[in-house]
Amino acid sequence: MKQPLFDLDLKRASRETYITGKAAINFPHPGSTTGGWHFLSYFDRESGVAKVSLAGIHYPETTGYFGDLGITDVTDQLAERGWIVEGRRLFMADHYRAAADMIVRWALSESNHCSVEIDDWFPSRAERQRLLEILDTARSQLSKVGRWQKVEAWLRTQTFR
Repeated sequence: MKQPLFDLDLKRASRETYITGKAAINFPHPGSTTGGWHFLSYFDRESGVAKVSLAGIHYPETTGYFGDLGITDVTDQLAERGWIVEGRRLFMADHYRAAADMIVRWALSESNHCSVEIDDWFPSRAERQRLLEILDTARSQLSKVGRWQKVEAWLRTQTFR
């Protein structure tokens, strides 16, 4: 049976199985100028449904690629928005880590299309540079499995305004 694309609550979210992917990209992280566009598409408090992808469940485990870079405790921010899981801390990838997780997921797949839009999601030069630095930490691991060349080829197609 195929794994569902999302968890519909936050009960499995943890430090190891942190929220990543588009739910994390669209979370309004404090102090960040990226993301936050479609928050309610992923966290609908009225219906009580959170459509989140979790690292190591819906996405590959990427700690071997990035360590703990960009994984943040969002327990308080989610609680302010009405999302509480009693007795548990909730963790989420920041925008850079979430995008990097999405890129690794794509790189490990057989798909030709990567859904990350660097120019749209990271409009400033500094933001794009930060994403590229995080991606570079995965270079050796992706090279070991023969996938870094795929990432490099995709990066060459990005416009970087």
